[in-house]
Amino acid sequence: MFALVRFVSCRAPFSVVMVLVCALGCGYSASRRTPDIAQARVSQVRYTMGTLMDITVYAGSEQEGRQLIDGAFAIAERLNRELSTWIPDSPVSIFNRQATTVPLRVGGDLYKLVELSGRFARETNGAFSITVRPLVDLWEVAAQRNTLPTLSEISRVKPLISAEALEVVAPDSIKKRHEGVKIETGGIGKGYAVDAMLQFLREQGVSAAFINFGRSSLGAIGSPPGELGWVVDVSLVEGRVETRVWLRDETLSVSRARGNSFEVEGRSYAHIFDPATARPVKVSRGAAVRGSSATEGEAYVKYLVIRGAPSTSLSAHWRGVEWMVRTGDKLDSSPSFKRPVESHPSRNVLE
Repeated sequence: MFALVRFVSCRAPFSVVMVLVCALGCGYSASRRTPDIAQARVSQVRYTMGTLMDITVYAGSEQEGRQLIDGAFAIAERLNRELSTWIPDSPVSIFNRQATTVPLRVGGDLYKLVELSGRFARETNGAFSITVRPLVDLWEVAAQRNTLPTLSEISRVKPLISAEALEVVAPDSIKKRHEGVKIETGGIGKGYAVDAMLQFLREQGVSAAFINFGRSSLGAIGSPPGELGWVVDVSLVEGRVETRVWLRDETLSVSRARGNSFEVEGRSYAHIFDPATARPVKVSRGAAVRGSSATEGEAYVKYLVIRGAPSTSLSAHWRGVEWMVRTGDKLDSSPSFKRPVESHPSRNVLE
């Protein structure tokens, strides 16, 4: 998921490329409104959950701003310890190694994320699946051996990546319905972390903040003092700004399926997979979703990248989120994805 925020993800292994999808450039500016009380603008960039995250807050003082940012990063680190597949003793890693179908007690955040993911699987007609990890592993092996997966290998993995492969057992456990089921929390975990950090900052009384996480999940609280919102340049195609939107108390998820992410038998493939076919997305496609939840946005944007523009009836089930998707030269969007922004020079969030 890969855009123009002027910093780069730090991990290059194939399995990370599989789950880090997105493309956007971020800046902000907006029409003027009545100025707020003078505030200090504080920004920091740190590495967490396998990529870089930039947080900007407006606070009463620089010290207060640093403390708020420290608190937000602490939430991301806590969730990383619970959700990361790169930490051997994380609940996700322990669950993935578990060879039995006995329920495993997990933390509240992982339980909630798995529960939400079941809903998202239904709302995306199976395009989003938190159990996609066995499929990622299969194609990683294919890339390493430079041989396409066989039909029998595809057939074996399909039952493991369906929404029915994973079960929540109230009040605090998750259960595999088949041995070999594994979960992947890369993109959806970042969206979940953005929502958690936004909630924390709001509870601390923050009226203006912006989070840019891994170039895939972004979240805005209020607006910079004297402005109407945070302006974000959205790129669905590398090197080209598709549109400029302003965010105020909203989130934005952007994803791109690129046809040159990895190679097998001399042919390039995208890094996003369709659980229905157990194969990579065949077209070059970029998509963006704006709404009230980055967790939802990460799930819905997967549908757009995998399947393209949703039907009217399906889009109606997405609780009013706005979306945009480009497939080749064709651009589709919901009516209100773009909103008018008066012309002012944009200022990069990292400046």
